Amino acid sequence: MSGEHRVVIRVAGNTGGPALFALRAKGYRVELSYLQDRPGEYTAEYTALKDGRLFSAGTGEELLGLVAMWETRGDDWRTGTDEERSWHDALMEAATVHDRDGNVVDDS
Repeated sequence: MSGEHRVVIRVAGNTGGPALFALRAKGYRVELSYLQDRPGEYTAEYTALKDGRLFSAGTGEELLGLVAMWETRGDDWRTGTDEERSWHDALMEAATVHDRDGNVVDDS
């Protein structure tokens, strides 16, 4: 992406809380539990519940994304049209590669 942006947000250590606060402001009940993978190893599981719907993810940001997807697409969120698949394929084809300094890497 190029040009000037008024807001730039990347997932980082300071975005999980605001994502959970946004869900709470939308009326979701937010919970956190841990799944034990092995003794001493745990994986976070965040859930958001509202109106008989349950969303679950590994981070607050992912959880907010799932809720936003459902709020936009509804109960048929999985359904993809040919137009959507075509748009997604074009997005993947047009993707750029950047180095750690943000410079575009040209493999050609």
